Amino acid sequence: MKIGYIASHIYLHTFEINEASELVRQHPGARVYSFYRPRGSQLQKQRAAEIDGDIVSWTFGSILKSLGVVRRHPIGFLKAAMALSYHSLANPVYWVKNFIAFLIALPILDDAERHGVTHLHANFGSSPATIAWLGRRVLGTGMSVTYHAFDIYSNASVSRDPLKRQKLLDADLVVSVHEDGRQVLQRIAPEADGDKFRVIRICVVFEPEAKTEPLPEPPLLLAAGNLVPKKGFDVLVRAVGVLKRRGVPVRLRFLGEGEQRRVLEGLIREQGVRDRVELRGYFQHKELAEHLADAAAFVVPSLVTREGQRDGIPTVGVEAWLSRTPVIASLVGGMGEVIKNDETGLVFPPGDSDALAEAVIRLLNSPELQGTIVAGGHRMAQELFSSRKNVSSLLDEIRSRRSAPTA
Repeated sequence: MKIGYIASHIYLHTFEINEASELVRQHPGARVYSFYRPRGSQLQKQRAAEIDGDIVSWTFGSILKSLGVVRRHPIGFLKAAMALSYHSLANPVYWVKNFIAFLIALPILDDAERHGVTHLHANFGSSPATIAWLGRRVLGTGMSVTYHAFDIYSNASVSRDPLKRQKLLDADLVVSVHEDGRQVLQRIAPEADGDKFRVIRICVVFEPEAKTEPLPEPPLLLAAGNLVPKKGFDVLVRAVGVLKRRGVPVRLRFLGEGEQRRVLEGLIREQGVRDRVELRGYFQHKELAEHLADAAAFVVPSLVTREGQRDGIPTVGVEAWLSRTPVIASLVGGMGEVIKNDETGLVFPPGDSDALAEAVIRLLNSPELQGTIVAGGHRMAQELFSSRKNVSSLLDEIRSRRSAPTA
């Protein structure tokens, strides 16, 4: 068996770099593909270059050069194109996206065939999974998919993938990064073999810095991620407002950028906490360790939006555990599977800024509690998010399944 790994944007997603590099180490000769072309920071490009082998992406020229794979499989591509078009009719947005995925699939499938790839694993259930599905239909390769929060939860009509159910039915292996997601996926395709739905956590590789001793005063609360509604960062700003009114001195630092910046800026003014809250904007991943070294707590205040969007288990939360920083989180998505109150972190109800403020006060007032959840979180992160263990589990699951081409 030879595996082709189809990433979404390996140049930007650190966990994809982690997983792909470990997969190539454990499965020499694996081919690595990226749906998106290089666009990341120099550091991310350097990390991607550490993978032992070329990352194959695409150019307009490579799409034209790869038309030979269509000539070699004209009937297969015709049937696949018709099936893709038919399944995409329910969502015009996805019809366009799948047309683009079809074109980008050409150089990837051409490379896979030329290098003897017999199984395609897609990381993300959107366009990467569509390419793996095309490979199964045209080349007869095996097919597996890892689904993340966006692929699993979105109820927004514009984001609904009309091919999702068919991909779940046709895949030999369906992986979710948490149990809650596995259950959701299995309900979408209840007639599929339940044994092929598995949980394998994301791969986290992180080099923390030693915690600053003593920690800076006033205590620093840290949050990181895109400034989007599902992150619940507005809840965190309101919690800082509660803490200020109760006379608890804290600072809050956001790392990240996004559509909610102006909303958060207005809320910061409204709460009267401009002297306590920083919006740092875009950050390099290597900088995260520096911020975590100073942080008294890392906060994950995720929400479920009206469109169903939510976090699964944010990578930055795992990195906080590895840095021995206490984590305070709402129980959204898969967080309830890994964060146990007073053991690996502190929890609060989603959207409840008063409860979040109370959790911060409890943490700051109890060095013993801090020590307990720091030790528990660090141990749990090492056990559940090891690249070596999780890639080994993925390879074992793939090898245990032998697929036949889908007609």
